[in-house]
Amino acid sequence: MARDIAIRGFHSVEMLLRDKAATVELLQFMGYREAQSDGALTRYEIAGGNPAHRIDIRVDPAAPRAAQGAGSVHHIAFAVENRAAQAEVARMLAENGWPTTPQIDRDYFHAIYFRSPGGVLFEVATNEPGFDRDEERAHLGKALKLPSQHEHLRADIERRLEPLGDGA
Repeated sequence: MARDIAIRGFHSVEMLLRDKAATVELLQFMGYREAQSDGALTRYEIAGGNPAHRIDIRVDPAAPRAAQGAGSVHHIAFAVENRAAQAEVARMLAENGWPTTPQIDRDYFHAIYFRSPGGVLFEVATNEPGFDRDEERAHLGKALKLPSQHEHLRADIERRLEPLGDGA
């Protein structure tokens, strides 16, 4: 794949909700502020965020209830630097009525999860230990690395993958 057309990140995420009030309360608690609104679509942004610092909420009271399936997004992830920061986020969320899962070790990061009021699954993941924990940074993406909980799927995953080429 040519570097000039490679995916480098996400611009934003859009949630389709029947009602936004409770989700907006959560986003404001997380530091997001309304940036602009146009009819049923409202954009929220967080200052100092990475390039994906936007969350759009589209309200449609007649929207069908969400269902997990092929082509759907499983969750929205937010990053914190380390496990101590994550524990603080979990404490603050729980104190304000949004309990999280226990911390889950995903080998490359630690994750906690909770449901937003609109039903969207949110993840708060650590930046540590990082995707270079089991290979040199200069070689990231050259070999298939899997978290331990998915290692038993390696043969099936490798069978389905197409070669990436030289990465140019």
